[in-house]
Amino acid sequence: MKSEPNSNLISLDLLVVGGGLAGSAMVWQAVRRGLKVALVDQIKSESSSRVAAGLVTPITGSRLALSWRFEEFYREADALYRFVQNQQCSTFWSVSPALRIFSSEQERKLFEERWARPEYLTPNDDLHVRVLTADELTNFRAPHGGFLMSPAARLSTQPYIDSTRRMLDAEGLLFDCLIDPQRDMIPNADAFEFPSLKVQSRYVCLAQGIEARSNPWFDTLPLHPARGDILRVAANASQVEQVVHGDGWLVPLSNCEFLVGATYARDAQACLIESSSGIEARAELLRRWNSFFNAPAPPIELVSQRAAIRPASYDRHPLVGSHPKYPKLCCLNGLGSKGSLMAPRLANQLLDFLQLGTPIDQTLDWTRREPKRT
Repeated sequence: MKSEPNSNLISLDLLVVGGGLAGSAMVWQAVRRGLKVALVDQIKSESSSRVAAGLVTPITGSRLALSWRFEEFYREADALYRFVQNQQCSTFWSVSPALRIFSSEQERKLFEERWARPEYLTPNDDLHVRVLTADELTNFRAPHGGFLMSPAARLSTQPYIDSTRRMLDAEGLLFDCLIDPQRDMIPNADAFEFPSLKVQSRYVCLAQGIEARSNPWFDTLPLHPARGDILRVAANASQVEQVVHGDGWLVPLSNCEFLVGATYARDAQACLIESSSGIEARAELLRRWNSFFNAPAPPIELVSQRAAIRPASYDRHPLVGSHPKYPKLCCLNGLGSKGSLMAPRLANQLLDFLQLGTPIDQTLDWTRREPKRT
């Protein structure tokens, strides 16, 4: 049932539901535009955004392909995270070359065919690679060598998300609760009312990750969730000085601790650690740790194992766009394992759509596999 906007409610430009990587990016991009923005988010310690390692890597996968639209996504990610750091006087965005170890001679030859060109071997701002021989990687099991790639980066996701919440809480614009979008949101011609929150907002963005499956406003959102597990281990492995990719990845932390990741299981939809899925994932990640080093690998002590359900899409592209009936009600979802890289630019594109009417790219539109809307 519609009603006229209520003058007794606090007026917002944007209300974001969901405070993970997607929702936080919407908040900060709105702040940069001078919009009054609030967030509805209740902490879930094992959400995919909090569990994520936050890796940003240009060359990925067995095909050694450039991550989809990497340059444009990276530029906006770097700009936004530096802005937030300056605003919050915090450090959670680190830019440093990442190491990739070749798994075979065939992979090395593929790399040479694709990337051993002057424009990539010469240092530049867009993409740079440096080939390493096996003799330069004696601390690893790397008989075929490897390469350094930049720009690469890592977002410490929990401090970033927590800083977003603190900023809004200080302004009285954080609602640390759960809402039922069907019951608690009343759409009007000019604004959406949330009586239980005592606010009304011109725009609403649902950035709920996997929780969107129970949201009736986007009940056909084509999410294909996947479980991912990460280990935190302690070891005397000083040779791991940067993020290392190969059979999985390693991330050096402080105090001789490392992250080892990550698994990808579409058939596991729960996050119990001591389940068959959790035990299998732990064994796989321990095997991956050993695979990075010449025998014997540095012994490790398991500090923790964490698991979360990624909000992946059926084609691994994000799910962005508006409700078919209410164009000022939007979703930002389906970022999968690349939320740290993609969220800032996607948030900007969604705000351009809301404020300026700029069309959503068809490859991003969440309705892209449905018949075209008229």
